[in-house]
Amino acid sequence: MTSVKHLCPRIVFQLTCLVLLTCSLQVQTATAEESASASRAEILERGKALLRADQPAEAFELLISYEAEFSGNNSYDYLLGVAAVDSDHAGEAIFSLQRVVAEKPDFSGARLELARAYFATGDNELARTEFERLQSEDPPAKVSTLIADYLEIITQRARSYQSGSQYFFDIGSGYDSNPAAATADDQFLTFTLDDKNVEQSSAFMDVAAGANWNKPLTPDTQLILGGRLGHRSNPSAHFVDPTTAEANAAINWESGVNAASISASTMVLRLDGESNKQDSGLSLNYSRELNERWRIDTLLRGGAIRFDDALEVQDVDQWLVGLGVTRTGSNTIFNFGLLAQEDDAKENGSPFSNDVIGARLSGIWFRPGGHSYTIDVMALNTDFDDPFFGFEREDDLYSVTVGSTWERFPVRGWSLTLQLTYSEKTSTVNLYEYERFEAGILLRKILTRGQKR
Repeated sequence: MTSVKHLCPRIVFQLTCLVLLTCSLQVQTATAEESASASRAEILERGKALLRADQPAEAFELLISYEAEFSGNNSYDYLLGVAAVDSDHAGEAIFSLQRVVAEKPDFSGARLELARAYFATGDNELARTEFERLQSEDPPAKVSTLIADYLEIITQRARSYQSGSQYFFDIGSGYDSNPAAATADDQFLTFTLDDKNVEQSSAFMDVAAGANWNKPLTPDTQLILGGRLGHRSNPSAHFVDPTTAEANAAINWESGVNAASISASTMVLRLDGESNKQDSGLSLNYSRELNERWRIDTLLRGGAIRFDDALEVQDVDQWLVGLGVTRTGSNTIFNFGLLAQEDDAKENGSPFSNDVIGARLSGIWFRPGGHSYTIDVMALNTDFDDPFFGFEREDDLYSVTVGSTWERFPVRGWSLTLQLTYSEKTSTVNLYEYERFEAGILLRKILTRGQKR
């Protein structure tokens, strides 16, 4: 057996080697970090030198080549933003400057460059918001004059009736545990339900395309037209494959802390290629900013929902009122809203007249690098006026959605969104109860033309 006397020197030697190895790794790590920091500082100094030499295009080309390594560093993001704005790459400047402002909301220099970037891309209202905020901070005389000049040009742009358009294309896929939103029971009363009326899961594929067009009418009002065409394929449940066509028109008005809009919309739905329903309505919105953080939103909507011939018993006229509160932080937006809705059945003897009350909470967190997280929680109670199959009907619906979006991913001009939704409906009539889980991924391409107000 090896004695303790022989073991001790060996253990001491092993411990000494371990300590030396650890120290060596720490020195190497520190050296690597110092080297990376020195490299970044050198690149930033080169970028500053190019800007001082009035060579913004060269500064932009230098800085953008290090985006993958330095993005998220405030000094780098700010310098890249300045170079991008001054070299006619304002669209690239917005993301980097938004990161800086989100991290340092009191950094007036970054906010000024962000306002200039919005202005250069034609997003006049966002530019106006940032310029007016800077003007309220009593900036130096030269900066104040510069801001006043920008604001005057923005007003002139609005008067010149410059229009803009935006086009988007979506493609997505995922899994849906219950695309028909059907009960899990195959029996109701003494009847055996058809397979199409019983819960079944399916993968899905989404495609959609749409466009929005806007035109200023006066310095305070704007006309917006939009449309969208979309389709979802459920390979294991084609009988509920939805195809939707939507169109909307709105006139928006904004003056100071007040904003309002009137809009008309229509949506046509087909299921598995067969006509199903049409939902058309007219909405009035009014919002008032209480301060930089808080806003009150109100909504009044009247609509008509009409089904195809076989389902006319479900036709209703609908009224909805909503009240919401929005809070905006340096990198967050939260909204809480309440709604009340009334559906009046058009056909005599129809049991589909009902009253709805509900609440909704949503939030979005903006992170560096164009990354954001979202959450949406909703609860609805629906009380029907007349019995269903001899039962008094009352439904409760709950849903939770969480998601995450990456801008400029997988490449510039695209965004990627991951989303999970769970919903559950309970009812005094078990035919209408269901659970549903949906997980999906969506790629979006957006193209912008012309100038926005």
